[in-house]
Amino acid sequence: MRFTRTPVSGMYSVALLGALVGGSAHAQPETPMMKEVSVQIVCPLTGPNSKVPALMKQLDICGTDLGIMTEADGRIFFAFGDTFGYPCSGPGGPNWRSNTLGATANHNPADGVELTDWLTNSDGTAKAIIEGAHQPPFTGTNGEQTKIPTSMVTVGGRIYLHYMSVHGFAAKGGVWDCNYSQFLYSDDMGKTWTPATVQFGDSTSNFNMLALTDQNGSGNEFSRYVYAIGTPCGRFGDAKLGRVSKESVLDPSAWQYYVAGQDPEHSWTPNRSAASEVIPAPIGEGSILWDPWIKRWLFTYLNEDTAQIELREAENPWGPWSVPIALATAQRFPALYGAFMTPSFLRDSGKSLYFVMSMFGPYEAFLMKAELQTYQ
Repeated sequence: MRFTRTPVSGMYSVALLGALVGGSAHAQPETPMMKEVSVQIVCPLTGPNSKVPALMKQLDICGTDLGIMTEADGRIFFAFGDTFGYPCSGPGGPNWRSNTLGATANHNPADGVELTDWLTNSDGTAKAIIEGAHQPPFTGTNGEQTKIPTSMVTVGGRIYLHYMSVHGFAAKGGVWDCNYSQFLYSDDMGKTWTPATVQFGDSTSNFNMLALTDQNGSGNEFSRYVYAIGTPCGRFGDAKLGRVSKESVLDPSAWQYYVAGQDPEHSWTPNRSAASEVIPAPIGEGSILWDPWIKRWLFTYLNEDTAQIELREAENPWGPWSVPIALATAQRFPALYGAFMTPSFLRDSGKSLYFVMSMFGPYEAFLMKAELQTYQ
């Protein structure tokens, strides 16, 4: 799917979707505490219209997407997807890198974010965290078009990044196939990266795209686990839930998967294929965050069928998750996708949520601000 470039300024307001459109497989959906959401663009994060255009030229970053976040060592790290250089020509431009990594020490996004710390080559241009093969889509049985980050989490000073090896993006929007998914980790704050010794997911896994968290919240008291809401490659699968003790992230055999039951603490299995649906399809590029003000988990994702970024709430990671709230719509922000959150971007006692959202037309990741109104 391709879209024409359109203006991306302004504000709009959307209220709670009125119809129940599904929930977890084991319970009726929760009633959201969110009443209304108003959204506006703050600034692009990269490229010539960012807060640091001269640095972007030096890094040779004109267009990119995603902007998956984690927090470590007093900084917020951002992992971007396919990145292209100057002269600007959108996706498919010069100096293709499958992913890039930037960071900022500014935890207050109200005036925008300046990404001034980057993983770079010796010539000062931005360097891929792990490079893809850049073969034509669907080459052979396991050819690789690119490697795309899906989530990051920091545990004890180690940054974990999960990525998918993309076999090919199809002509139909939101459809792609993967070869596998895998973790990388960095013990020096993103300067160097080491691949896990074993792959995490095969081509058919429902956990090839992850939303990771180790936050202290209901169902994860004392940050005992790293939780992952997983979806298959593409944007049309349902969401299932896994968790692992924080010291065993890289060991696929140590992960447990949620099976719907009466007793959530004992409804876990090492059998990934037995995992239950916790949020119904279609779900693309998810992100999870604990909101300490309303004491609920928030989950954001793209719904290709409704053409909007949706937000759901739950008291526990396994749900039941609420009916969706429209966070941003393609009618207002054409070709939108991704909506990534991080704890420091929940501001004003929970009344403001800053997040990162991409639009394919300008091929850019934007810092967004959502003003949240709750029923309480």
